[in-house]
This record gives sequence, C-alpha cells and structure tokens, in this order.
Amino acid sequence: MHSFDKPFATLGEQARLQSCIDTLAQAPEGQDDLWLFGYGSLLWDAPFPHRAAVAARLVGWRRAMCVWTALARGTPEVPGLSLGLMPGGSCQGMAFQIGAADRDEALPMIWRREMWTDVYVPTWIGMEINGIETPALTFVSNKASRQYAGDLRQEYIVEHIALACGERGSCRDYLANTVLKLRDLGMADCYLEKLNDAVSQHR
Repeated sequence: MHSFDKPFATLGEQARLQSCIDTLAQAPEGQDDLWLFGYGSLLWDAPFPHRAAVAARLVGWRRAMCVWTALARGTPEVPGLSLGLMPGGSCQGMAFQIGAADRDEALPMIWRREMWTDVYVPTWIGMEINGIETPALTFVSNKASRQYAGDLRQEYIVEHIALACGERGSCRDYLANTVLKLRDLGMADCYLEKLNDAVSQHR
C-alpha cells in the first residue's frame, strides 16, 4: 500500500488562469466553438455549460488508472487512483461543445476541476466525430507530476481502488460509475471492465 506524507500541492489561482490563457493561445485557428474530449468522470459528471455532448473517438491515446488522488477519491494515508490519458492505442469518450458565449463560465470550472494540481497537461488533439477529425482540448497525464502512478503493478492498482475514499466519494464508485456510463453509451472499455471486476472481488 502506497502512502504520501502530505497532500499534493495545489496550483494557485494565478497559475491556473495562466495555464488556461496559454492553452487557448495554442488553439487551432478557425474554431468558433471549443470542443472538450472527456474520457473519465466527465462522462457522467459534466456540470459546466455546453451546447452538446456527442460520442467521439481518440486515436493515439488510451485510458489508464495512472493518477494518484489524495483528496477527491482518497487520502494521503490511503490514496486512490483515477484516470489519465497515456500515449498509444485509442479510446472512446464524449466530446463537449462549448460555445463562445459560455467560455467565461465553463473554462474556469473545467480548469479548477482538472488543473487543481499539476497532474494533467492541457493538450490539443484530433478526435473523430462520425469519422470526421475535429480539433479538441483534453487533459493528458503529466509524467513529471508527483501524482503520476504509471508504473504500479496490477495488484496495487486494484487494492488502492478498492480501499480509497475521499471528499468526493470512493475510488471504487468512481471506477464503477465510469464503467456503467461507458456501457450505457455503447463504449464498453475492456481495460476498465476487467479492472472493475477485480476490484469487485477484492476483500
């Protein structure tokens, strides 16, 4: 069982704002609306304003339980694990369309949620919607972060997911909710399905 001697350091409001500004400055040209690719809890918990949410596919990136969480879904003593994007493979998710009129409200909400610490890197990617490639923003795993957990053995991953619980609930429920939502959307993920089965059997 892994543990941490203190909670992970949060980004300051100014650093978070600057990250958002810098990311938007790198946006592809000619995009009136901003698209956000969601692959984890955003699938079933997307409280920010958006015009539409449609199925999308991302090639060249895959889901992985590779992010330590010691607040939302765990504690420093019993940290949980949550999803990040790692290079290679592909995954299905939801594309959220954020209109220009909603950006001032939506983007701070998204940045406070995804960039509370340095665990993710905001990244522009090309996703497929109905077979058509569309530029989108997503948040990929930051391997330089103290929260990166990309080299854990499977038994440790299962143990932490099964036992961890934080301010936003249990890590076990986080995984189960994601698996159920993907099933509902017709996007069953074999990696998460097998992991969820192993967590369900953990005692």
